[in-house]
Amino acid sequence: MSDLNQEIIRFNYEQNFKDDDFYVSKSNKNTFDILNNWPKWEKKFLNITGDKYSGKTHLINIFIKKFKGIKLNEKFLNNEDLAKIKLYENIVLEDLNEKINEKLVYSLLNIIDLENKYIIITSKVPIVNIKFTLNDLISRTKN
Repeated sequence: MSDLNQEIIRFNYEQNFKDDDFYVSKSNKNTFDILNNWPKWEKKFLNITGDKYSGKTHLINIFIKKFKGIKLNEKFLNNEDLAKIKLYENIVLEDLNEKINEKLVYSLLNIIDLENKYIIITSKVPIVNIKFTLNDLISRTKN
């Protein structure tokens, strides 16, 4: 028993984001139902929160496939994305956190509001708990 090295087994599976492959539990049923009730939402802004690997991306991908839209990642958000969103009714911004270009996110929210679009923002914590420095963004996210 001198060789106790562990071997890594790589499973070649294709990641998919189908409704059938998403497990609806007590903790995510409300979010799942809200997403499936689009466009009959109370507001046009939804913040989905949860830890990494909690299913946020899976839910978003189901939504985008079902209801069409554009998905943007906060890390790569740029001015060109602001022009792209004009073509879509549903916009998703994933992984919002405190390390963002606040002016760009504020501009994004303004465009969505002015053009009467829907936005879903995913984050680890509720957006109202993120410590933004831009007063206009603080005000917009608390709304």
